[in-house]
Amino acid sequence: MNTVTTIPGPRGLPVIGVGNRLLRDPLEFMIRLHRHYGDLVKLPLGKRAMYLAVHPDMVKRITQENWRNYIKRYPAMDELLGQGLVTSNGEHWLRQRRLMQPAFHHQRIARMAAVMTEEAERMLTRWEEYARRGQPFEVQTEMMLLTQQIIVRTMFSSSLSEAEAQAIGKAFNDTLNWAAGQQFRLVQPPRSWPTPGNLAYRRNLDLLERTVYRLIDERRQRHGDYDDLLEMLVTARDAETGEQMAPKQIRDEVMTIFLAGHETTAGTLSWIIHLLSHHGDAERKLRAEYASVLGGRTPTPSDLPHLPYNRMVIDETLRLYPPTWILSRVMVGPDTLGDYELPAGSVIALSPYVTHRHPAFWPNPESFDPERFQSTATATRHKFAYVPFLAGPRQCIGNSFALMEMQLVLPMILQRFRVSAVPGYPVRPMPKATLRPGPEVWVEVRKTGSSMG
Repeated sequence: MNTVTTIPGPRGLPVIGVGNRLLRDPLEFMIRLHRHYGDLVKLPLGKRAMYLAVHPDMVKRITQENWRNYIKRYPAMDELLGQGLVTSNGEHWLRQRRLMQPAFHHQRIARMAAVMTEEAERMLTRWEEYARRGQPFEVQTEMMLLTQQIIVRTMFSSSLSEAEAQAIGKAFNDTLNWAAGQQFRLVQPPRSWPTPGNLAYRRNLDLLERTVYRLIDERRQRHGDYDDLLEMLVTARDAETGEQMAPKQIRDEVMTIFLAGHETTAGTLSWIIHLLSHHGDAERKLRAEYASVLGGRTPTPSDLPHLPYNRMVIDETLRLYPPTWILSRVMVGPDTLGDYELPAGSVIALSPYVTHRHPAFWPNPESFDPERFQSTATATRHKFAYVPFLAGPRQCIGNSFALMEMQLVLPMILQRFRVSAVPGYPVRPMPKATLRPGPEVWVEVRKTGSSMG
């Protein structure tokens, strides 16, 4: 068995290791590392090293077989997310997952479908004006607004005015992007320093906390009047102890759900629109499927099993551009990955972006090919070669919510409009807090001639 000293990898510069290359173009750099060094790569980062684990067997080991040995540590996110599901570990995480699971039961999520389609309808009404005027628009801005409105309404229902909902959505977004950006900076000024970024972060966080704590307090006094995620969090009780969550814990979970359920979905919908504007065959197949199953009407959750190609397009987009493009774990005790033994305290990076391009599991990995997700292909492929929501016990609790949202919104868009890319705006992956298309995705829309029922 090989030890950590023999794990292959680049040498790097004194003091910073390969940090500058990782920051400059992390996606291309990690792909090259995997091609050159194999399925486990040692990355020197200053005094410490990080290990990039790519093979699906390693993903399985880390996320399922020995998942308790791999804990999360995201210091840049601690203040924002506290001890929410994304950042917590051990017994605390287990208790929270148990308490929150019922909120994401598929029947409860299906009840949120009406909010999703209503908000999509509002967006498409706006698009009708763009189509009438022949006015191009930036699609990511539209998708962010859509998913923001959906998560605010499914979280808080009618507790916020529209102006409040927009202010909260923007504050969440700005705070998330600032905190995520801190993780990739080699030099970070202390948060107590009055830099412009720190001051804006503090203002946004104060607004979020004031609003969230006010809503928690209101709900505790008059619960039962709402059917939304906040109501579920306020009324949830531990089956074993009967305990409810403290206000601070509810606040942490609200922040976490907003983080996980908003920018990720907006980015993926934007990628889908971009990809379809360059792959006419896939778009034609989608339109044919919608015509035969929906005939122009608004989809419902019961339609989704009858729209397999719709789901295949979403899956292939998530393969190419998984929102969570990199994540890390810290090893509690030693473990073996592939042919190597790693000691306790090692930092392991997983990159769905790289694993989703592993040539042993994905022929022509850079091409857009939804047929990869036909049931016959999926049945024979390694289950951990495709992990857009991760896998194992810590798989994203909101994956069903996100998938239903995308499966409902996409037919609504394409039944009403033909979307084409505006020339002169090249799009590439932007590895920020999530993997968004950028710098901007400009499109034009034309009415298809059919109306939505």
